[in-house]
Amino acid sequence: MRRLAIAALIGLLLALPMTGAHASPTALLPSGFKDFAFDQHPGVQLPRDVRLRDEAGNAVTTATLFDAGKPLVLVFDYFRCTTLCGVVLGDLAAALKHVPLTPSKDYAVMAVSIDPNDSPADAAAMKARHFERDPALAAAIHPLVTDPAGNSREVRRLATAAGFTYKLDEATGQYAHPAGVVLVSPGGTVSRYILGIGYDPTDLRLGLVDASKGTVGSVADHLLLLCYGYDPAQGKYNSQVGRLMQATGAVSVLGVGLLVWRATRRPGKG
Repeated sequence: MRRLAIAALIGLLLALPMTGAHASPTALLPSGFKDFAFDQHPGVQLPRDVRLRDEAGNAVTTATLFDAGKPLVLVFDYFRCTTLCGVVLGDLAAALKHVPLTPSKDYAVMAVSIDPNDSPADAAAMKARHFERDPALAAAIHPLVTDPAGNSREVRRLATAAGFTYKLDEATGQYAHPAGVVLVSPGGTVSRYILGIGYDPTDLRLGLVDASKGTVGSVADHLLLLCYGYDPAQGKYNSQVGRLMQATGAVSVLGVGLLVWRATRRPGKG
């Protein structure tokens, strides 16, 4: 828990460069960083009518992606950011390359910009920068920006439903926000949160299998899921093998004890 908190704090510090002793009075202060953490809402239905634009400038609604029949990795960022967002997207791309699931078939990634000034061209540049080295993965990425026909409240509505908090620091032009991704079940229901940076491919694998409601993953994936438990405070999966072995050992000891007790209760022969 301490490691995640430190990582999140470092990320926020990176996202808010120093502006000198004469910073604007509207600058965000470190004392306010605690307000920028995921407010987890597992089981919540995300709004289906949020209007966005993809990297080609085409109109997209959230329902279009929610109804594609596969789990989604939902990540909020802004595409011209060169600090925390780049770390989150780069780490996500690196981790997904090691997830033994098929992009586009088993899952998709929905990257939504929180900056209303980001354009479809910025979305395309972000995709090329982080994902296009792997064509299969790039095909599963949907970078999305504010629809000019709508307004920034559309993205805010989606982010609020997902529990993602953010705020523009007017002194620097940067956004303060948490680090992590939201795993969404087919249909648009929040399933899990993977928090922090430096994502573990196993966490993403288990989370996507979990979010798929049994429609994604091999038998081995589902058996592996049985050996892990999700810890919402940590935003990751923890192995339960130790506890399982302890429980199995306790049952074995009880079984041996029962056999010894029954043997001592038998009447003697002769």
